[in-house]
Amino acid sequence: MAKAAKSAAKSAAAKPAAKAAKKAVSKKALTKSQLVAHLSEKTELSKKQVEGVLDAIVDAVTAQLGPNGPGKFVFPGLARMSLSQVAARAGGQKKINPLNGKEYTTEARPAYNKVNIRPIKAIKAALA
Repeated sequence: MAKAAKSAAKSAAAKPAAKAAKKAVSKKALTKSQLVAHLSEKTELSKKQVEGVLDAIVDAVTAQLGPNGPGKFVFPGLARMSLSQVAARAGGQKKINPLNGKEYTTEARPAYNKVNIRPIKAIKAALA
């Protein structure tokens, strides 16, 4: 009887610990507030200071990739960002859908800017 009580107590104690471990390793992406809280814990800065740093980074990326910038931005230790222009596509062409054989007319697409982000080798190696 004593062994059964001890094993039941151990399993009961292990369940909350397992739930806490599952909460720590989440499959969801961090929200902005969670990222700010995490960075403020790691760096010992206040949340307002971390938000200021993130806003400054966004401003720097926008200025570099914007119309007056060089179109490239390097985030040291993380990634390289570049801007590429995708050309407009003309519409009005008649094509046949290969799946059902019906004819359809293509729609025009305007030109747009695309941001390409390439991680550095260290990030690729860490995730491989």
